[in-house]
Amino acid sequence: MNKIVKDPQKVERILGASLNHFANQRYQRTKVDEIASDANVSKGIVFRYFKNKANLYLETLKYALENFNGKIDYSIWLDAKDMSEMIVQATTYKIKLQQKYPKEFRLLLDAYANANDFSDEFNAQVQKVYAENSQAPTELILPVLKRMNLREDVQIDDALRMINGVILQITEESKIFVHEHPDGDLKDMTEIIAHAKTYMDIFERGIQK
Repeated sequence: MNKIVKDPQKVERILGASLNHFANQRYQRTKVDEIASDANVSKGIVFRYFKNKANLYLETLKYALENFNGKIDYSIWLDAKDMSEMIVQATTYKIKLQQKYPKEFRLLLDAYANANDFSDEFNAQVQKVYAENSQAPTELILPVLKRMNLREDVQIDDALRMINGVILQITEESKIFVHEHPDGDLKDMTEIIAHAKTYMDIFERGIQK
């Protein structure tokens, strides 16, 4: 079977249009023919390049992650003196990024929280794309953790697992928020942000001298 030769300009237009539609209308309400029209290509070209709507969504998610990750300054996380400061700095920074890149942020947040109510099988594919194209939390947390004044009986790996547990809790609270407030944004998540800081404060008091 001959490999499909894709026009880079058409690919860029299709992904740009699909990002706009998936971010604003979510997966179920997005129509491929509308994406094709906005990208100034035929519907057949969209399917020829991306096979089906599901695969187009996955490729659009990769596209959004590449765009978004390319703009992130990870020093905001890495330069924090402790975990509480990292949470506050990172959240403030994310609000600024959200305001600057609203389409990418909305798509990524919806995908991460499964706000589209995907099937379990498709959600697993979405989360795999998200994980493979995102900065690992451990890479951001470990430098900060190593700078903290830990007790002698506290192992870095154990502390890291505990922090990841806190992150999972925050993630679950965020997912619930997105489902209950489909038009909300990070600025509305003050209660979750406060919870995150409280969790980290308790964590730090429990392991520091």
